[in-house]
Amino acid sequence: MTASDLYLATPILQDGEAFLPDLVRGLAAQPPAALLLRLADAPESRLITQIQKIQPLVQAQDIALMLEDRPALALKTGCDGVHLSTDFTACSVRDVRKSIGDALQLGVAVGASRDAAMRAGEDGADYVCFSAEGAEGTAQDEDEPEDLTALVRWWCLMMELPAVVLAPEPTDVAGFVQAGADFIMPAATFWAHPQDWPGLA
Repeated sequence: MTASDLYLATPILQDGEAFLPDLVRGLAAQPPAALLLRLADAPESRLITQIQKIQPLVQAQDIALMLEDRPALALKTGCDGVHLSTDFTACSVRDVRKSIGDALQLGVAVGASRDAAMRAGEDGADYVCFSAEGAEGTAQDEDEPEDLTALVRWWCLMMELPAVVLAPEPTDVAGFVQAGADFIMPAATFWAHPQDWPGLA
């Protein structure tokens, strides 16, 4: 079994401050390599306030803070990177790479499509994120959706670009670790019961 790092993702937060107790508990239970901050739509000033409340708790522990779908705001607020979801349509991956330069890490969610993953790598992604969720519409040029574990195994054998994989349940973790995933991203249920998820260290 190869080693995988933990990559936590918050739920889509309406109120970042209300989430702080869950965040502190989750980070203490299983310190991750990175945290994906997902924020609901709000005026920029409110988004900045929410980021600034969470930022010190994360970055002070040498945990990379990634912001979902807001490249300019990630750059403006001193986040460590930006993560583009499958719903991101504001501009291309290549354009986001140009806008943030080399200052930030760039991750791209690709569903269960190896073709989307390869395109993301060609366009400048620093990692790709595989999941069964959001795969609709990403595999139009493939005969049929691929088993996620098999896809991750193929990718990690053939490609150098790091792979994150979303694990829907704690029981899915071992298979993804064995497949060679560089990072495991637990589903949002992690925050309610972090003790149920197996350690990756």
